[in-house]
Amino acid sequence: MFRVGIQAHSPRDGSASWRPARFAAVVVEELTQQIISGELPVDEVLPTEPALCEQFGFSRTVIREALKLLEERGLVRVEQGRGTTVQPRDSWNLLDPVVLRIALAHDPDMTLLDDLVQVRRVLEQEMACAAATRLSEDELAALSENLELMRSAFGDYDRFRAYDLAFHAIVMKASGNEIGLTIVRVIHQHGGVTPLLSAGSSRAALEETADEHRDILAALAARDGELAGELIAAHIGHAYAERKGRAKKKT
Repeated sequence: MFRVGIQAHSPRDGSASWRPARFAAVVVEELTQQIISGELPVDEVLPTEPALCEQFGFSRTVIREALKLLEERGLVRVEQGRGTTVQPRDSWNLLDPVVLRIALAHDPDMTLLDDLVQVRRVLEQEMACAAATRLSEDELAALSENLELMRSAFGDYDRFRAYDLAFHAIVMKASGNEIGLTIVRVIHQHGGVTPLLSAGSSRAALEETADEHRDILAALAARDGELAGELIAAHIGHAYAERKGRAKKKT
């Protein structure tokens, strides 16, 4: 059944705080949740624009913007004479941040997360290989400093994870692969969204992670791209297996 949306109206005084795109995001979030959760099944026809206006309490301009954004993400198709229909999963843009975040929240068996980690491993292996010959001395120094900061943060998982991701970001940026960097950044941003994977690791696991970063840094400093790539791929696989193992024990 189509769920009642959030009621909100644009200010009558025409203040600058009213933005169609901002309100459209509310509609996009709600409908994306319903589509990905299966509450709105494939080939379901969404209500008409006037009905959606009534449902959400927004103007037709806002609703049209929301439907356009949903169509750009591959979640629906807007067709003259037929209306707006829900599209199958293989049409979705799973690298869109909104779609990915919500899809991961509806990924109980972690299949989607498994796929993301595999993509990350392949990309980061190739990018680390390229970065080995491109890293400047300043960037190598930044990686070394980052490693020391990681070692100082064993008692604070959030700080440790921030330094961990920053280490990878320096390497990925140095590769010069802008598309790869964008994809990996999205994966880094949303890869920990699954609640069972977002909890902190043990100190022993964090120490092992720091040691793996030390070995990656040594390979990069030696300009051994092949070894650096192999080490970073192994590190990503090992870290994910550790986190997934902890998650399964909690279920």
